[in-house]
Parts: sequence; structure tokens; C-alpha cells
Amino acid sequence: MKKYFMFDDEPITGKMYFWRYIVGSFLFLFGVGIWIISASAYKRSSTFNWSKEYQIISAIFIPIVSLSGILGQYSTNLNLLDFFSIIAVLMHFILIFKNGNKIKN
Repeated sequence: MKKYFMFDDEPITGKMYFWRYIVGSFLFLFGVGIWIISASAYKRSSTFNWSKEYQIISAIFIPIVSLSGILGQYSTNLNLLDFFSIIAVLMHFILIFKNGNKIKN
């Protein structure tokens, strides 16, 4: 159970990342979900051998996807959070669908 909360370089697949995101979304109301989503994004980005800066950025931006869905329903105008959420959604799709098992020459 401890491995789900650790920010380490454990490689996870896109399918595992997706399921951790779903579980984290359900646990979002308890405050634990943000931590699980961030740790999963950090681990998935380390699968691609991204630098530490990009791993930290993905761990920060991916929970914004969940927050933007909650906070977006209270605002009708486009604001700064919407632009960050567009970037976060693009990064979210990269983390789900990109193949991290390619052989590097």
C-alpha cells in the first residue's frame, strides 16, 4: 500500500496510470486522491526517462485536471485556470497513451 504514495522512479504502464487516476479521483474528496494522482503522474513520467523538472511539473499539473472539472462549473468565463487545464489535459493524454517501453538505440 505504501508504494502508491511514494514519489519514486517505479515504472508503471499507461493502463496502471489510468486506474490509479480513477481511484485517486474517487478518493479526491478525502484529500488522499490528490496525493495518489500526483505520485502516479510522477512515476509514469519517470517511465519515459523525463528529467526531474518534467516529473515535478507533471505531478503538479495532472491534479489540476481534476480540480478544473470541479471549479470549472462555477465560472462561465475563460480564466487562467482553464489555460492551465488545457496544458494538463494534453500532458494527461501523453502519460496515458505514450509507449514507455520503446527500445532506445
